[in-house]
Amino acid sequence: MAKSIKDVELFLFDLDGTVYIGDNEIEGSFAAVNRLREMGKRICFFTNNSSRMHTDYIARLNNLGLRVYSDEIYTSGQVTCEYLLDNYRGKKVYLLGNERLRAEFALYGIELSDDDPDIAVIGFDTSLTYDRLYKFCKYVHAGLPYIATHPDFYCPAEECPMPDIGALIEAVRLTVDRSPDLIMGKPHKTAGERIARKYNLSPRKIAMVGDRLYTDVAFGKNCGFVSVLVLSGETDRAMAAKSKIKPDYILDAVKDIPDMLS
Repeated sequence: MAKSIKDVELFLFDLDGTVYIGDNEIEGSFAAVNRLREMGKRICFFTNNSSRMHTDYIARLNNLGLRVYSDEIYTSGQVTCEYLLDNYRGKKVYLLGNERLRAEFALYGIELSDDDPDIAVIGFDTSLTYDRLYKFCKYVHAGLPYIATHPDFYCPAEECPMPDIGALIEAVRLTVDRSPDLIMGKPHKTAGERIARKYNLSPRKIAMVGDRLYTDVAFGKNCGFVSVLVLSGETDRAMAAKSKIKPDYILDAVKDIPDMLS
Protein backbone atom coordinates (compact mmCIF):
# COMPACT_ATOMS: atom_id res chain seq x y z
CA MET A 1 0.00 0.00 0.00
CA ALA A 2 1.48 3.35 -1.05
CA LYS A 3 2.31 5.87 1.67
CA SER A 4 -0.10 8.81 1.76
CA ILE A 5 0.54 12.32 3.03
CA LYS A 6 -3.05 12.36 4.33
CA ASP A 7 -2.09 9.75 6.94
CA VAL A 8 0.74 11.85 8.34
CA GLU A 9 0.50 12.99 11.97
CA LEU A 10 4.05 14.37 12.38
CA PHE A 11 5.73 16.63 9.83
CA LEU A 12 9.52 16.85 10.05
CA PHE A 13 10.87 19.93 8.31
CA ASP A 14 14.39 20.70 7.22
CA LEU A 15 15.25 24.37 7.78
CA ASP A 16 17.54 26.17 5.31
CA GLY A 17 16.13 25.89 1.79
CA THR A 18 12.87 24.47 3.11
CA VAL A 19 11.25 27.02 5.47
CA TYR A 20 13.79 29.82 5.13
CA ILE A 21 16.85 30.84 3.13
CA GLY A 22 19.35 32.81 5.16
CA ASP A 23 17.35 35.38 7.11
CA ASN A 24 14.29 35.26 4.87
CA GLU A 25 11.18 33.11 5.20
CA ILE A 26 10.33 31.15 2.06
CA GLU A 27 6.99 32.66 1.12
CA GLY A 28 4.05 31.05 2.86
CA SER A 29 6.09 28.56 4.92
CA PHE A 30 5.24 29.89 8.37
CA ALA A 31 1.54 30.23 7.60
CA ALA A 32 1.54 26.65 6.31
CA VAL A 33 3.18 25.37 9.50
CA ASN A 34 0.55 27.17 11.58
CA ARG A 35 -2.24 25.72 9.43
CA LEU A 36 -0.87 22.23 9.98
CA ARG A 37 -0.89 22.86 13.73
CA GLU A 38 -4.52 24.01 13.49
CA MET A 39 -5.29 20.73 11.71
CA GLY A 40 -3.90 18.87 14.72
CA LYS A 41 -0.62 17.89 13.09
CA ARG A 42 2.58 17.75 15.11
CA ILE A 43 5.61 19.70 13.91
CA CYS A 44 9.34 19.14 14.32
CA PHE A 45 12.18 21.01 12.64
CA PHE A 46 15.05 18.56 12.14
CA THR A 47 18.43 19.86 11.01
CA ASN A 48 21.77 18.18 10.42
CA ASN A 49 23.66 21.35 11.34
CA SER A 50 25.42 20.69 14.65
CA SER A 51 27.21 24.04 14.86
CA ARG A 52 24.31 25.55 16.81
CA MET A 53 22.36 24.54 19.92
CA HIS A 54 18.70 23.64 19.57
CA THR A 55 17.93 26.81 21.54
CA ASP A 56 19.68 28.86 18.84
CA TYR A 57 17.20 27.54 16.26
CA ILE A 58 14.25 28.30 18.53
CA ALA A 59 15.47 31.89 18.85
CA ARG A 60 16.15 32.17 15.11
CA LEU A 61 12.68 31.00 14.08
CA ASN A 62 10.99 33.14 16.74
CA ASN A 63 12.94 36.17 15.52
CA LEU A 64 11.91 35.44 11.93
CA GLY A 65 8.26 35.41 13.01
CA LEU A 66 7.38 31.75 13.65
CA ARG A 67 6.61 30.74 17.22
CA VAL A 68 8.48 27.51 17.99
CA TYR A 69 8.79 25.49 21.19
CA SER A 70 11.62 23.34 22.54
CA ASP A 71 9.95 20.04 21.64
CA GLU A 72 9.62 21.20 18.02
CA ILE A 73 13.38 21.35 17.34
CA TYR A 74 15.73 18.39 16.89
CA THR A 75 19.34 18.60 15.75
CA SER A 76 21.96 16.02 14.87
CA GLY A 77 23.86 17.27 17.93
CA GLN A 78 20.92 16.35 20.16
CA VAL A 79 20.60 12.93 18.50
CA THR A 80 24.29 12.35 19.21
CA CYS A 81 23.98 13.39 22.86
CA GLU A 82 20.97 11.12 23.40
CA TYR A 83 22.75 8.20 21.75
CA LEU A 84 25.82 8.72 23.93
CA LEU A 85 23.70 8.78 27.09
CA ASP A 86 21.93 5.57 26.05
CA ASN A 87 25.06 3.68 24.97
CA TYR A 88 28.11 5.32 26.56
CA ARG A 89 26.78 6.92 29.75
CA GLY A 90 29.62 8.13 31.95
CA LYS A 91 32.19 7.95 29.16
CA LYS A 92 34.36 10.93 28.24
CA VAL A 93 34.26 12.46 24.75
CA TYR A 94 36.88 14.18 22.63
CA LEU A 95 34.71 16.52 20.59
CA LEU A 96 35.52 18.34 17.39
CA GLY A 97 32.89 21.01 17.77
CA ASN A 98 32.50 24.72 18.34
CA GLU A 99 31.40 26.34 21.61
CA ARG A 100 27.70 25.96 20.79
CA LEU A 101 27.99 22.20 20.26
CA ARG A 102 30.15 21.92 23.37
CA ALA A 103 27.42 23.77 25.27
CA GLU A 104 24.81 21.29 23.95
CA PHE A 105 26.91 18.38 25.22
CA ALA A 106 27.26 20.13 28.60
CA LEU A 107 23.48 20.60 28.75
CA TYR A 108 23.09 16.82 28.40
CA GLY A 109 25.68 16.23 31.12
CA ILE A 110 28.27 14.66 28.82
CA GLU A 111 31.86 15.06 30.01
CA LEU A 112 34.35 16.33 27.44
CA SER A 113 38.03 15.46 27.66
CA ASP A 114 40.95 16.56 25.54
CA ASP A 115 43.52 14.25 27.10
CA ASP A 116 41.80 11.05 28.29
CA PRO A 117 38.68 10.41 26.19
CA ASP A 118 36.80 7.15 25.66
CA ILE A 119 35.05 8.22 22.43
CA ALA A 120 35.85 10.51 19.49
CA VAL A 121 32.96 12.61 18.13
CA ILE A 122 33.17 14.87 15.10
CA GLY A 123 30.65 17.69 14.59
CA PHE A 124 30.43 20.76 12.38
CA ASP A 125 33.34 22.61 13.98
CA THR A 126 33.33 26.21 12.74
CA SER A 127 36.21 26.99 15.12
CA LEU A 128 38.45 24.13 13.97
CA THR A 129 42.22 24.29 14.41
CA TYR A 130 44.76 22.05 12.75
CA ASP A 131 46.08 20.90 16.13
CA ARG A 132 42.64 19.71 17.23
CA LEU A 133 42.03 17.93 13.92
CA TYR A 134 45.37 16.14 14.21
CA LYS A 135 44.63 15.17 17.81
CA PHE A 136 41.28 13.78 16.67
CA CYS A 137 43.09 11.68 14.04
CA LYS A 138 45.37 10.29 16.76
CA TYR A 139 42.41 9.14 18.85
CA VAL A 140 40.67 7.61 15.83
CA HIS A 141 43.92 5.89 14.81
CA ALA A 142 44.22 4.50 18.34
CA GLY A 143 40.87 2.76 17.89
CA LEU A 144 38.45 4.84 19.97
CA PRO A 145 34.77 4.53 18.97
CA TYR A 146 34.26 7.14 16.24
CA ILE A 147 30.91 8.94 15.83
CA ALA A 148 29.86 11.73 13.47
CA THR A 149 26.88 14.02 14.03
CA HIS A 150 26.01 14.14 10.30
CA PRO A 151 27.55 13.50 6.85
CA ASP A 152 27.01 16.74 4.85
CA PHE A 153 29.99 17.67 2.68
CA TYR A 154 29.18 21.37 2.70
CA CYS A 155 26.91 23.95 4.28
CA PRO A 156 25.19 26.55 2.04
CA ALA A 157 26.68 30.03 2.36
CA GLU A 158 26.39 33.29 0.43
CA GLU A 159 29.72 33.60 -1.42
CA CYS A 160 30.64 29.92 -1.62
CA PRO A 161 29.69 26.72 0.23
CA MET A 162 31.40 26.16 3.60
CA PRO A 163 33.27 22.88 4.12
CA ASP A 164 31.10 20.81 6.44
CA ILE A 165 31.72 17.67 8.45
CA GLY A 166 31.68 15.30 5.44
CA ALA A 167 34.77 17.01 4.05
CA LEU A 168 36.55 16.51 7.38
CA ILE A 169 35.41 12.88 7.58
CA GLU A 170 37.16 12.37 4.24
CA ALA A 171 40.30 14.10 5.56
CA VAL A 172 40.34 11.74 8.56
CA ARG A 173 39.74 8.70 6.31
CA LEU A 174 42.56 9.64 3.98
CA THR A 175 44.85 10.22 6.97
CA VAL A 176 44.19 7.17 9.20
CA ASP A 177 42.04 4.93 6.97
CA ARG A 178 38.93 4.99 9.19
CA SER A 179 35.39 6.17 8.58
CA PRO A 180 32.88 6.81 11.38
CA ASP A 181 31.47 3.77 13.14
CA LEU A 182 28.12 5.57 13.23
CA ILE A 183 26.65 8.71 11.65
CA MET A 184 23.70 10.26 13.46
CA GLY A 185 22.05 12.75 11.09
CA LYS A 186 20.14 12.47 7.82
CA PRO A 187 20.07 10.24 5.77
CA HIS A 188 21.08 7.60 8.33
CA LYS A 189 18.43 5.67 10.24
CA THR A 190 19.53 6.24 13.85
CA ALA A 191 17.79 9.61 14.09
CA GLY A 192 14.65 8.30 12.37
CA GLU A 193 14.34 5.42 14.81
CA ARG A 194 14.72 7.83 17.73
CA ILE A 195 12.10 10.20 16.29
CA ALA A 196 9.57 7.37 15.79
CA ARG A 197 10.07 6.29 19.42
CA LYS A 198 10.05 9.86 20.74
CA TYR A 199 6.67 10.62 19.17
CA ASN A 200 5.33 7.05 19.51
CA LEU A 201 4.34 6.90 15.84
CA SER A 202 4.75 4.33 13.11
CA PRO A 203 6.99 5.50 10.25
CA ARG A 204 4.01 5.80 7.88
CA LYS A 205 2.56 8.50 10.15
CA ILE A 206 5.69 10.65 9.77
CA ALA A 207 6.71 12.83 6.81
CA MET A 208 10.17 14.25 6.09
CA VAL A 209 9.98 17.51 4.14
CA GLY A 210 13.16 18.98 2.67
CA ASP A 211 14.98 20.40 -0.32
CA ARG A 212 17.89 17.93 -0.55
CA LEU A 213 17.49 14.57 -2.23
CA TYR A 214 20.56 12.88 -0.72
CA THR A 215 19.88 13.90 2.90
CA ASP A 216 16.21 14.85 3.43
CA VAL A 217 14.49 12.61 0.91
CA ALA A 218 16.94 9.74 1.36
CA PHE A 219 16.37 9.97 5.12
CA GLY A 220 12.63 9.70 4.61
CA LYS A 221 13.06 6.70 2.32
CA ASN A 222 15.56 4.95 4.62
CA CYS A 223 13.29 5.36 7.64
CA GLY A 224 10.03 4.39 5.94
CA PHE A 225 8.60 7.90 6.31
CA VAL A 226 6.54 9.74 3.71
CA SER A 227 9.17 11.70 1.75
CA VAL A 228 8.36 15.17 0.43
CA LEU A 229 10.76 17.11 -1.78
CA VAL A 230 10.23 20.87 -1.97
CA LEU A 231 11.76 22.79 -4.89
CA SER A 232 12.43 25.93 -2.85
CA GLY A 233 16.10 25.23 -2.17
CA GLU A 234 18.86 23.08 -3.63
CA THR A 235 16.91 20.77 -5.95
CA ASP A 236 15.02 21.63 -9.13
CA ARG A 237 12.73 19.41 -11.22
CA ALA A 238 15.50 18.43 -13.65
CA MET A 239 17.71 17.25 -10.78
CA ALA A 240 14.80 15.33 -9.27
CA ALA A 241 14.05 13.65 -12.59
CA LYS A 242 17.66 12.48 -12.98
CA SER A 243 18.07 11.25 -9.42
CA LYS A 244 17.75 7.62 -8.37
CA ILE A 245 16.28 8.87 -5.10
CA LYS A 246 12.55 9.26 -5.75
CA PRO A 247 10.39 11.16 -3.23
CA ASP A 248 6.80 10.22 -2.62
CA TYR A 249 5.77 13.80 -3.37
CA ILE A 250 7.36 16.75 -5.18
CA LEU A 251 5.98 20.18 -4.31
CA ASP A 252 7.01 23.71 -5.17
CA ALA A 253 7.15 24.77 -1.52
CA VAL A 254 6.00 24.05 2.03
CA LYS A 255 3.00 26.35 1.51
CA ASP A 256 1.45 23.68 -0.78
CA ILE A 257 1.21 21.02 1.95
CA PRO A 258 -1.95 22.00 3.90
CA ASP A 259 -4.18 22.00 0.79
CA MET A 260 -3.13 18.40 0.10
CA LEU A 261 -4.60 17.30 3.43
CA SER A 262 -8.06 18.79 3.12
